[in-house]
Amino acid sequence: MSSPSLVGSVICANCPSYLNLKGVEEEGLYRIPGSGREVKRWQIRFDIDHDVNLLDEPDLYDINIIGSMLKSWLRELPDELFPRSIQKEIEDNCRGAQETPQMLRDELSKLPPYNYYMLFAITCHISVLYMNHEKNKMNYHNLCICFQPCMRIDAFCFFFLVCDWKNCWQGCSTEREYLELEYSVLEGTPMPTSSAGQSYAPSYATDEHVMGSSMTSRPTTSEERLTRDQEGYLMPTSAPQSYRKASEAGTSGAGHHGRAGLSVSPALSPASAVSSNRM
Repeated sequence: MSSPSLVGSVICANCPSYLNLKGVEEEGLYRIPGSGREVKRWQIRFDIDHDVNLLDEPDLYDINIIGSMLKSWLRELPDELFPRSIQKEIEDNCRGAQETPQMLRDELSKLPPYNYYMLFAITCHISVLYMNHEKNKMNYHNLCICFQPCMRIDAFCFFFLVCDWKNCWQGCSTEREYLELEYSVLEGTPMPTSSAGQSYAPSYATDEHVMGSSMTSRPTTSEERLTRDQEGYLMPTSAPQSYRKASEAGTSGAGHHGRAGLSVSPALSPASAVSSNRM
């Protein structure tokens, strides 16, 4: 497939948005694979057209095609969206937490915009799947089996990202930094250097597809602005419109399912979820 900075960001925005509207109540999603031939055909469509509005495609007849394409894309990511070394630090420092640790929020905010908004959209979709698990039969254990390996998210952090999704996000603090870097490259100005004379690049930037993929078209103010939609979900105002639509579609009506917008079983806790997932 093409560069994940363009095609990947569109797949990550469009596929969850489509599935949130069409498939989260369907039993078999992510357990019944879509036709390999059709998955390849839609991958080629994204490669050629870059942006495909799946909701306007009359010949898209099977939600499992899009589910399989999204999982395939996640498996093929060259780097971790959320570095496992950071995940381990969070678990080591916050083991036993019953609510989303502030350290998790802080470390998510430090991610490059590409990573931040990818995780934001994907985990929103997974949390909506969990909300509808009585209909789609994708309980928490099944979601762990389905998504943890391909996303490379450890059990401790995965629990909060799925079961307390709303409270994990406080804005992407690196966005302005990356935008300034991108503008300097586009304008042909020299990249800032450190006192040691080394070219400056924001932390976490380990691959060119991360460096060039903020997925925004305008700078933010000096402080990350947050807006609260009618259901009480926090959303960075700088989030791309396609991501805002994906989240709004996925969380519509979810504000009545508890503090985090999710109906979490009383028997499910971070400790029990981690231990059951390691069995």
